[in-house]
Amino acid sequence: MAEASSSDDEFWMSRLPDRRLTRWVGFYLAFQRIAPVPETRTVAALNSVVVVIDLDTPVRHHVAGSPLAAVSPVVGLSTKPLTYTRVGRERGVIVELTPLGARALFGLPLREISHASVGIDDLLGVRARILREELQEARDSNHRFRILDRRLASWLLDAPELPEPLDRSWRSLTVSGGAVKVDDLAQRAGLSRQHLATRFHREVGLPPKAVGRVARCHQAIRLLTGTNPPPLPTLAAMCGYTDQAHLNRDFRLLIDRTPTALLRPGSATDLHLGSLFSLRPTPLTGTNLEAGRPLF
Repeated sequence: MAEASSSDDEFWMSRLPDRRLTRWVGFYLAFQRIAPVPETRTVAALNSVVVVIDLDTPVRHHVAGSPLAAVSPVVGLSTKPLTYTRVGRERGVIVELTPLGARALFGLPLREISHASVGIDDLLGVRARILREELQEARDSNHRFRILDRRLASWLLDAPELPEPLDRSWRSLTVSGGAVKVDDLAQRAGLSRQHLATRFHREVGLPPKAVGRVARCHQAIRLLTGTNPPPLPTLAAMCGYTDQAHLNRDFRLLIDRTPTALLRPGSATDLHLGSLFSLRPTPLTGTNLEAGRPLF
């Protein structure tokens, strides 16, 4: 369990899902935020599917060119930042799904929601309404997390899965920070490079090279915002960028911030980096989110 902030105006608490859901769900995040005046925020490029379940009706609007569902948005994998404005009170729960989990829950190829945001009601129908009502009636955040564990286990564990070679390829790219070559992924999958890339793009939502690029940026963000961050030239080399200019350019394109700007106090950027624990093949032994803690 990780709690980063608790006050009258802001609260968030994160938790890993039940162990049975590790391959499908990255993390849960309960939150409350209040913006007294309109605020513009940016959601950085995503390598997973982020589901926001609003418990109150928010005042949230997309900015031109960045479509965002007004209530309970589901945001697919993307290589572009998404910008929105908000004002007033927001209260809800965020669920980060791996492509395996999103494919099982929504029952559609993730290319249909990549670079896009749709309301959860449009994807889940009556199930979304039932889940939202249960979460609204819950006693506290811990109770909401248990509800999510129960509901998602009933919906995901026996659902049709993402083909194993595609799931394994996505995990390899994400764990390595984009360091694995597509040719190597194709060889491991027993497919031609073109066949893998075509199937991967349709089912996961982005081409393998794009997933690797976002994974590399996320790895750089983890190091940059962690303990004892390296100097930017060293960070660029560690993460496989050609130089610091390459690092800066990718940050601008993927999160609409330079590394230096991201570290400034008050940076209005929502970073959903996923939980590295959800990518590990071995069972979990604890609930510490430190290694893959979501930044919100």
